[in-house]
Amino acid sequence: MSALPIIPSHKTRRQALKLERLGPQMPPPERLQHDPVTLVEENDPEGWPVRHCRTVDTIGRLVRNGLVRSEWAVAADRFRRDYRVAQFDPLCANDLRRARGAGGQGSIMDRVEDARQRLFDAVAGMGGISAPAGSIVWHVIGAELTLKDWSLRQVWGGRPLRQEVATGILVAALAALDSHYHDRRRIARAERPAPAAGF
Repeated sequence: MSALPIIPSHKTRRQALKLERLGPQMPPPERLQHDPVTLVEENDPEGWPVRHCRTVDTIGRLVRNGLVRSEWAVAADRFRRDYRVAQFDPLCANDLRRARGAGGQGSIMDRVEDARQRLFDAVAGMGGISAPAGSIVWHVIGAELTLKDWSLRQVWGGRPLRQEVATGILVAALAALDSHYHDRRRIARAERPAPAAGF
């Protein structure tokens, strides 16, 4: 027996089904004990609208508050993607899509090494891992530590770093990271060979 009331029209029944599948209006109280969450409405793979909770990351919060431009957030996503491809994340599993015993280690290792080189270049452009900008990009964007955790680990002059100062360092580091990626694109375009004259 269906939990839905009997509705004469199939069109209104379909609308009722959509509303039922959307899910909760607010996150459960247990979820609110952890990281801040936001309700997101999307379509599932079948095209039905669904509503679920998603954790708001540090960069997303800064974009929403207007402290960070969306271009800087794209640069942070690129750095985070390279960090994952470079396999610096301690919790990673084998790729299950790859066929067993198929070999092909060369292309995977090349991709990992290329990602590691891009990360090294980005962090070196910000003064290295020991510089505040390089450290915050590596730990907060790459390793996905919270800004509070990173600021508590930093001790300047015998005192922990205040979170407001850490936010300022992160905003400046994101601007530098975006500039680094734009410079790399400009250099790559300049080094690209000129198209040959056609017949």
